[in-house]
Amino acid sequence: MKFVSFRTKGFVRAGVLLGNGDGADDQVVDLAHPAMRAALRDTQPQMLALIDAGLDEAIAQITAHGLAKEATLPLNAVALMAPLPKPRRIFGIAHNYRDALAERGMAPPDKPVLFMKAQHTIVGCGQPIVLPKGIGGVTYEAELATVIGTRAEKVSKERALDHVVAYGCFNDISASEIIKTDGHFNRGKNFATFGPFGPFLTSRDEVKDPHALTVTLKVDGRMLQSGSTRNMLFDVADLVAYLSTLQVLEPGDIIATGTPAGVAGLHKPPAWLQPGSTVEVEVEGLGRLHNPIIEGPAPDA
Repeated sequence: MKFVSFRTKGFVRAGVLLGNGDGADDQVVDLAHPAMRAALRDTQPQMLALIDAGLDEAIAQITAHGLAKEATLPLNAVALMAPLPKPRRIFGIAHNYRDALAERGMAPPDKPVLFMKAQHTIVGCGQPIVLPKGIGGVTYEAELATVIGTRAEKVSKERALDHVVAYGCFNDISASEIIKTDGHFNRGKNFATFGPFGPFLTSRDEVKDPHALTVTLKVDGRMLQSGSTRNMLFDVADLVAYLSTLQVLEPGDIIATGTPAGVAGLHKPPAWLQPGSTVEVEVEGLGRLHNPIIEGPAPDA
């Protein structure tokens, strides 16, 4: 099942997407509509609440109840938000694709390279990425996002995927020149709007193999990244198992699993993001995440 979060009449609620998010006839079933109330029982029609209550169970209940026609809206009549507008935490993984390591001439790390992205970085499909004036070179990073559905503490790799509830597209926008100057990821990864996520979440039962998905990125129609999750150094199960040894993973945590070769700074000339452009991420079967680029005030303004 595909889930979205959307705003209509001033209220953000969860919905079930009918379509792939791109079609003129795509629709969304409003889970806050009275006709769908029985399907959720006592669970609030919010994405995090559905995950907390058990998304697999929610899917079973919605399927048994059926999708009410009177709760259906045209997708183009609502404002899409990020499918999980306020994730609990966002774990980012760097240097996790073999082709990207080869492109940089880097030796593979012995363990996942972790950084954190702040909740305020999250924006949805179609919402602008704001480049602060004078920030320097900023890159895109197309990624598979993994959403944790059940509490995971020191889990084995063999059981790790049992704790994943959904997958989506993520764009880890990064101020590369600031990161280079700072010598760490903290500031350069965490400007507001630097975490586009969406357009929807696909439940794990519809993703046969998260380790065999094509990942692409275009800027203004020009292909700049094309890879496959087969090329991950540490796959989704590895990452869940490893992170769960560092701290307990909670429902609603996101893991952005790294990006393939082709980031902006390694093109000649560099393909830094520019105001007026549109960046588009696609992960096979998980939709197309597109965001316009605009300029905003300088970071210290």
